[in-house]
Amino acid sequence: GQGESQAVTAVLEAVAEILRQEHIPPSPTAVFAAVMSSLERAAGDAGASPEASGAMLTVLGVALEHAPTAPVLSKLPASMQVLLAVGRAAQDSPPALRGVVHCIGLLVSALRDAHPAAGAVAAEWPHCAKAFAAICQLCVDSRPKVRKQAAASVAAALRAVRGTPSAAPAGAAFATMATRTARAPAKAAREMTDMHGTAGAKAAEGCAQAAATESLYLLGALKQVLGELEEPAAGEVAAAVTGLLALGEPLLT
Repeated sequence: GQGESQAVTAVLEAVAEILRQEHIPPSPTAVFAAVMSSLERAAGDAGASPEASGAMLTVLGVALEHAPTAPVLSKLPASMQVLLAVGRAAQDSPPALRGVVHCIGLLVSALRDAHPAAGAVAAEWPHCAKAFAAICQLCVDSRPKVRKQAAASVAAALRAVRGTPSAAPAGAAFATMATRTARAPAKAAREMTDMHGTAGAKAAEGCAQAAATESLYLLGALKQVLGELEEPAAGEVAAAVTGLLALGEPLLT
């Protein structure tokens, strides 16, 4: 909306002013660095508004799409820490949370150009693991726009790192979430049959309903993500989903 575009314009003007004062020529890399330090300050400020963070994340996303990967990778550990902190603060603000998810996906995508030692996992992966697992989990979030952004970002990141040493841990992170989500309805159904007493049965039914709903969201995310997974992650996810369909859960059919 208009408020959002005004906020983005204000961020761009502020960044341009910072770069002017520091005599740094404007470039995607310079914008990335400037917005990152602003976000870091906002993450430490309890009074920072999600709208302001959302606008900064919009600008950061554009900068990350255009910046060369070498300077981005050099700041990757600190950047992921900042985005995780901003994400925690934005849990109840879907627009800002979508911005965090988008930027985490772009940072993970930069690993396509990481140069690890032969056969080693990219040295940068451990700095991405927590954030990437978080955006995988958001693929089954109850808010449609959040889970849509998460699925798109996870799929784009997996596509970017395909054939690199980061593909295996990234695929494994998604497979872990998918397997857990796909197995939850059967587990909940078993618990429902073991329940005694009305309160227990009601709670178990609520859990079963939530598990079935999340597995439906998973099936939605898989339309984008499954084709980007390498083995063994692709096989693990397919097996878990086949088990899910065998349940014949009315909600899933």
